Amino acid sequence: MPKNHDIMPAVLRDMRVKLAEMFDNNFRRQGFFGDKWTPKKVLSKGGSTTILIVTGAMRRGIRASVQGNGVVFTSDKPYAALHNEGGQFRQNVPAHYRSRAGRRYRVRTHTRTMKMPQRQFIGDHSQVREAITAILTHHLDRISRDLTKITR
Repeated sequence: MPKNHDIMPAVLRDMRVKLAEMFDNNFRRQGFFGDKWTPKKVLSKGGSTTILIVTGAMRRGIRASVQGNGVVFTSDKPYAALHNEGGQFRQNVPAHYRSRAGRRYRVRTHTRTMKMPQRQFIGDHSQVREAITAILTHHLDRISRDLTKITR
């Protein structure tokens, strides 16, 4: 009796693992598969020179899961999508004090529009497509070997 050759669960599981590893490596490389991220104008808290890594919470919060016939990446950090895609956002600025020409004055609470440069770490890329092709080829080769054994 031939084995069941429904390879989709195994392919999706392997894609989830491989792509999660590849996207995590983008943080280490400080870019999206060789395209370096826009450098910071100022250092982060604690003087960190790395981009998108201050505490590591966003990097650790990325999850990959198999849903339907695909792999979906999510994050528990609301700012992850803004960093990945870039765009504008509104920031609340609390009241504070400033000094100018030796005089101290109070700045009222206000909002400002900020532009976040795209620092993509998850998405489509030729290396992603190559990895998916390699996974599919591996599983199809395995099925081909199994079928060859069955027909002999």
